[in-house]
Amino acid sequence: MIQSGIGHLRAIQMQSVASEVVYKRLGGEPLTVRAVVGRTVFRSTDADGIWTRVETRDFIVPKEQLPFEPQVGDEVEFLGATYEVLAPNGEPAWRWSDAFHTAYRIHAKHTGG
Repeated sequence: MIQSGIGHLRAIQMQSVASEVVYKRLGGEPLTVRAVVGRTVFRSTDADGIWTRVETRDFIVPKEQLPFEPQVGDEVEFLGATYEVLAPNGEPAWRWSDAFHTAYRIHAKHTGG
């Protein structure tokens, strides 16, 4: 029942708040997908006690729209800007957006445009 509800909510989310973005696989063909745009803040402390804060632009893309897992170095174009998929502070470059693995939450950094 919960999985069905998440699927229904994901469909509403993609219809009402998602934007078209272009996903470019490193060395591959561009792919236009719908994504909900968000952000994640990563914090870490080094051995000397100095902490850093990295904020990423996130793109939540339904699994069925990307026929592959995102990789570091891929790019996303959104509103004329380019974002590179990355893994800040040793974190993964993407995470599942929910417990049922229906969408990727892809972390990226603005690199141009």
